[in-house]
Amino acid sequence: MEILKQKDGTYKVESSSRKGKFYIVDLDKQTCTCPHFLLRMKRIHGVCKHIQAVEDKAQKRDVKSYGNIIGYVQKKRIVGSLELIKKFGEQAVDDLLSRGELIEEKGKIRILS
Repeated sequence: MEILKQKDGTYKVESSSRKGKFYIVDLDKQTCTCPHFLLRMKRIHGVCKHIQAVEDKAQKRDVKSYGNIIGYVQKKRIVGSLELIKKFGEQAVDDLLSRGELIEEKGKIRILS
């Protein structure tokens, strides 16, 4: 997903499904021009994948490791919190927990299914 910072402080983010199609993300206002945001996420004050991608870039998060973490948890089904943190780092695991992509219960992490 290509992300281009604009002079006005917004970002142009390429659609993952339609190459050459870009949406405008405003991090300050937490808005995006994509249909998913406009029709769904805006009503519940949520973020779409374009806003999330810009936030990840702005925070210099290692999103490639996120996929590795999710794959690891999918393969094992349930993983101890400390095992996952030791293998991938606390910040990445915390990011995925805060996004709701992983859930932790009693020291065990799994993917919400």
